[in-house]
Amino acid sequence: MQAFTLVELLVTIALLTLVLGIVLSTTTSTLGLYRTDQARLTANRDSRSALDILGNDVRQAGERLTADFPALTVSNDASGNSILTLRRALLDGPLPLCAPIPNSGSIYVNANNPAAAVFSGTAISNLPDACTTALQNLNAWNTAIAGGNVTAYVYDVKSGMGDFVTLTGTTTVAATKAQTLGTVTLPTRSYDPRKLNSGDAGRDIRVYLIEERKYYVESGLLKLIVNNGTAVAATPNVQSFQVVPYLSSSPVSVAALPFPVLPSTSTNWKSLAYLDVTLSVRASSGTRSIQRSTTERYTPRNSSSADQ
Repeated sequence: MQAFTLVELLVTIALLTLVLGIVLSTTTSTLGLYRTDQARLTANRDSRSALDILGNDVRQAGERLTADFPALTVSNDASGNSILTLRRALLDGPLPLCAPIPNSGSIYVNANNPAAAVFSGTAISNLPDACTTALQNLNAWNTAIAGGNVTAYVYDVKSGMGDFVTLTGTTTVAATKAQTLGTVTLPTRSYDPRKLNSGDAGRDIRVYLIEERKYYVESGLLKLIVNNGTAVAATPNVQSFQVVPYLSSSPVSVAALPFPVLPSTSTNWKSLAYLDVTLSVRASSGTRSIQRSTTERYTPRNSSSADQ
């Protein structure tokens, strides 16, 4: 049997090397494309899932709330990422704050309290008109609190300032007809609804049972805080989070940030036409990394409803 010559061996080795090189190159290219597709799918999935939740929250923002309450606010952090806060009421109508806190020690919701008085020489109450001696209907509040402590929000319409409080129950004193909301703690910020003089209208300070959902970026994570609780990560590897509010003017125009400026007397969340939300996410698979930006347009459906 005749053996291979040296030349034949060298040619065979060269051909095998060429074929293996082509196979390796094709395999490497295919693997790279696969990893790129995996990274793209991961980025799309992460941004899509977060935007689906956020979009549902935008649509529900402002439920049972009036134009003078900040149901939807947009601002920017120091890095230029957006901070989006969305609120909806869980009960129809707020309760009036009828005594100063925290120094009154309780949240009084009618005029039967130690802070109530009349101005000298008049029969004019020192409390706002919303604070009467009639008993408030607290049935819905009692039902909401029956399952355990709930989060409420004290809001001063004139100053645009608000604070969370945790409610433990309601109390109605039969002898005095005083009604209070029980709390774990009271805000450290002072809220005083009393009139300055007999011609003053007093401060419009209200207590709401609300759900607040706040979206912001921290350390590359899109985070969500519900009712001032512990932040949870909604999306990882976030490169940018941008929310652009558009006003329903003619033509539609971009609203300046922060939106709205509180306290606001003209432009508020019911002035909105829609929000454009852009979320940019980076994902990696092996050595491949890809950044994807997804933009969605959401309309707060309650912005077109009339105040009740």
